[in-house]
Amino acid sequence: MKILAALLFAALCASAQGQTRNDPLNNREVDLLRDTAQEPPHRIRLLISFAEQRMVAAERLRNPAGPGFTDPDKVADLLGELAAVVDEMDDNLAMYNGHSEDLRHALRHVLDADEKFLKRLNSLEDGAPPQQKRRFAAALADASESVRSSRESAQAMLTDQIAKKGEAKGKEKIDRHENKKTTGTRDSDPEPY
Repeated sequence: MKILAALLFAALCASAQGQTRNDPLNNREVDLLRDTAQEPPHRIRLLISFAEQRMVAAERLRNPAGPGFTDPDKVADLLGELAAVVDEMDDNLAMYNGHSEDLRHALRHVLDADEKFLKRLNSLEDGAPPQQKRRFAAALADASESVRSSRESAQAMLTDQIAKKGEAKGKEKIDRHENKKTTGTRDSDPEPY
């Protein structure tokens, strides 16, 4: 019975280890994000900066003595982290959008960043010899797909937000105008408090 319990416990531990994923954020970054949970624009800017740090680190691994990279495996790790941070940003945007937050400004920053990331990822691919490119090709494809997906969802979200916020402002103007008609005030009259 004790052996069966020990085997069951070992299997559960192994299963739990297999299910945990490697968090691309360090403790400082996690703390910064935790502090901005109620500030969507600031949180999104932080996530963009974390992705930018991964992109810069991957670019710095270019071999100054010639074409290629000094550590293609580290490039793959950084690109994997970049993809994970971009995916986290998308998850945050979706959550805030579901709470009817005004994300128009933040979404424009995301679109600008995504466009730059795609160009830089293409540059990484073009600057690597074939034997090195094979070592980080899967991570590069994943990062590129994450950024493309982020760009598409951010564009759709921005279009939706512009439509909704524009409708809301238009409805407020109509309501104010109707209210003025019923109370007898004119457009030039100051609004009552």
